[in-house]
Amino acid sequence: MLLKSIKLHNIRSYESAEINFPSGSVLLAGDIGSGKSTILLAVEFAIFGAKKGELPAYTLLRHGKKEGYVELRMQIDAKDIIIKRALKRSNEDIKQEAGYVVVNGLKKEGTTEELRAIVLELLGYPKDLIKKGKDLIYRYTVYTPQEAMKQILYDDKDTRLETLRKVFNIDRYKRAKDNSKIITSSLREKKKHLEGFIIDFDYKKKELGERKLEIIDIDDKITNMLPKIEEVKKLIRQKKASIEGIEKDINELNSLRKELSVAEANLSHRIEQNNRLNEEIRRLESQIEGIKNDVQGRSLEDLSLITKKIGEKENEINEAEQNYKNAIKNIKEIEVKIEHCNDTIRKMESLEICPVCEQKVDESHKHGIHLRESAKYNELVEQIQSCKEGESNLEKIRLQLKKERDSLMKEQSHFNVLKIKFDNLNEKTSLREEKHRLKEMIKKEIGLLNSKKSELHSKIEKYSETEEKYKIVKKEIDELLPQERFLELEKGKYDVEKDSIKRFILNIEKELNEKQKAKEKLSYISQLSNWIDELFANLMSTMEKHVMVNIHSQFNELFKNWFDILLEDEAMNVRVDEEFTPVIEQDGYETYIENLSGGEKTSVALSYRLALNKVINDIVAGIKTKDIIMLDEPTDGFSTEQLDKVRDVLEQLSMKQVIIVSHESKIESFVENVIRVQKQE
Repeated sequence: MLLKSIKLHNIRSYESAEINFPSGSVLLAGDIGSGKSTILLAVEFAIFGAKKGELPAYTLLRHGKKEGYVELRMQIDAKDIIIKRALKRSNEDIKQEAGYVVVNGLKKEGTTEELRAIVLELLGYPKDLIKKGKDLIYRYTVYTPQEAMKQILYDDKDTRLETLRKVFNIDRYKRAKDNSKIITSSLREKKKHLEGFIIDFDYKKKELGERKLEIIDIDDKITNMLPKIEEVKKLIRQKKASIEGIEKDINELNSLRKELSVAEANLSHRIEQNNRLNEEIRRLESQIEGIKNDVQGRSLEDLSLITKKIGEKENEINEAEQNYKNAIKNIKEIEVKIEHCNDTIRKMESLEICPVCEQKVDESHKHGIHLRESAKYNELVEQIQSCKEGESNLEKIRLQLKKERDSLMKEQSHFNVLKIKFDNLNEKTSLREEKHRLKEMIKKEIGLLNSKKSELHSKIEKYSETEEKYKIVKKEIDELLPQERFLELEKGKYDVEKDSIKRFILNIEKELNEKQKAKEKLSYISQLSNWIDELFANLMSTMEKHVMVNIHSQFNELFKNWFDILLEDEAMNVRVDEEFTPVIEQDGYETYIENLSGGEKTSVALSYRLALNKVINDIVAGIKTKDIIMLDEPTDGFSTEQLDKVRDVLEQLSMKQVIIVSHESKIESFVENVIRVQKQE
């Protein structure tokens, strides 16, 4: 990754600025508070977005401004990349807005988190590190804010080790051990549950045998009851056979009664329908008489003639309308010509030099043009007067034609009303005739229904004794059915009890099978728990220790080398212990970092930071930020001799782009590029 440029709009002290970053070593020079560190924070914001705790949005937006943005241009693996993120102030808070990423001209818009995912993929950062929430790789390889550079040295050892595990991507071993504790705890809970589950295994086996004996006893009772049930069923079958013949006559009787009921209903319906028709015919005759009185002595012969006249009048009106529009158009055209003549006369009166030949225009030439345009003006005035007179005549003709058309349409409306009345008269006359025909048909149906009713009454009389015979046999069957039902219920009760016991047996057998499987699972869990406790956890600790030893060796050498470059003091030596805690020896005795001078503390912090940079870049493969480092006030408290050592540091880094923020003017002498930063009010 190499930075190319950055645009800041309403970001902290910057109202509007653009900074271009060359390759090589670059110094952002300026007084304290001029906004140097703001540029590095803006780069971080463009890449990762605002982050609570580390880089909150409210610390970035310029005071009193409603919105701002950062646009960063950089290069990764020959890809030209532009990232834009925006901030917006609301009534309650400052929020990040949607932005975009452009890769080789291909633009992709997205939310804050979507942009973060795209950029982190471009940077090649491992996904498992991305999910941990903090951008540790970037923080300890590319850019560490000034106030955070010494923080890792002052953290307690557990916090420091946890941070290094994450940044070296070896905290998975600790997570594996922690997860194994969770698993063994869960296994112990499962073991307790399984032990409680199988505690009644033997009791359930005994209960299963007792229930099987109950099934045998119920089967004996059902066997003794079956002959009694069969005897009652036989008597019922005999009675039902004797009643079948009687039921045929009963069915015939019911059929006749049903037919009689239908005939009586039809007869009543037809009588009611006949009365309703009489009333409708009387109402129609009254309506027909009223319409005849309204149209008496009137005819529809002139309707088609009036319709034709209206059509002809419409054509005349359309023609008059078009002539009127043409007259108006001619008047407008003449008015435009008159205005052109006046304009020409005015221009000629004020013209001194000809725009074509650039010669002075004499008065005789002006006079000739004035006479020509005046004659044309008078001619046009006469034309427009004539056109306006024609327009007035056309308007009168148009209005007169419309008046004649409206009169014809009013007359047509009277004839339309009359036509509706004639149509209504014909319709009601036809309807009256239809009602008369329907009435005659209903009269015939009433006669037929009365005949059929008398015939059905005669047939029903023949079956008068059949119902009594049916009642006697039905009573005998009804007395036998409760006996059959009682016996069936008794048998059913035993069957239900038997089924219930069978289901209980099935449940016990299923439960015993589950308890047997649980016993086997309990044995497996006990073995697994022992394996995790005795083997797996120890293996993870050994693997982590082995990896940390290898990293520690490389880190310790780098830490000492960087420190020796920055501080040439044979009486002072540094190293890191097994927990990566810096150990400082002065004159052969260990001392605390708090006892060091400001420049010595900065040397320790910078050496630690540069060692981290190298180790992380070597261990974490595939990351795209190995060619750049940004140092924020790395010489805080340095003496003049120590400042000279910064040149050696830059040479040792051998990176394509090193960006240094410092107010020390001496550094300008050994960097390749200097960008001067001044505070914007």
